[in-house]
Amino acid sequence: MAKESGPHTGHRQRMRARVEQYGLESLAPHEALEYVLYITNTRKDTNGLAHVLMDRFGDFAGVLDASEEDLLTVEGVGPSTARMLHLLPQVGRYYTQCAVNGKKCMKTTDQLVEYLMAQFAGTVQERALLTALDGRSRIKGLFWLRDGTSDRVSLEIKDVVAAALKGGTDSVVLCHNHPNGVALPSREDLMATENIVRALGLVKVHLRDHIILTESEYFSMREANRLPFYDFQTGEMLRPY
Repeated sequence: MAKESGPHTGHRQRMRARVEQYGLESLAPHEALEYVLYITNTRKDTNGLAHVLMDRFGDFAGVLDASEEDLLTVEGVGPSTARMLHLLPQVGRYYTQCAVNGKKCMKTTDQLVEYLMAQFAGTVQERALLTALDGRSRIKGLFWLRDGTSDRVSLEIKDVVAAALKGGTDSVVLCHNHPNGVALPSREDLMATENIVRALGLVKVHLRDHIILTESEYFSMREANRLPFYDFQTGEMLRPY
């Protein structure tokens, strides 16, 4: 096993001191990756491996988004390192979920979208997520509905209703992503949303919004006046469009 020596003597100590004082964001991307690789490479110089990984997968995010199988094809990456790198985005999403759930009020669409984008980070296929909100707009639960392909996800109404009831609140937000497209609803999206609003209305749950995400943009059906409303008292569907 290669040990740090020569110009690398004391390098880790300097890196750790820098991160402790200024944070990980003070490092260049390849340095940040080098630092993360210390976790599973306790004595080995990881600077060269960080550069190889960045060259192979494009950037820091590309390395973390890579599959374990692809990571293992890189010389110097063992099973523990591949597993650790692949898990990091999931750890970040889980932390965000735990830090926000039941604590922070999502008062604006922008606040909610920022949170949801973190949940979808690194996703390469269409996925659908139902978020349960309490009366103060605090997140009480997240429910992944199903995975799709790179350009389509099929929603089963019974799955949406079951998740909403499991959330235990009377207000939910539906979100799905378009990883390879634009943040605009398709005809199928609009039709599915109307059916979901009606089905949720029958169990006295209000669909507050249906949000479509891309990597950097979003579309809110509520803000665009494309979200129908179910009147609990009359059982009528009210359409603002």
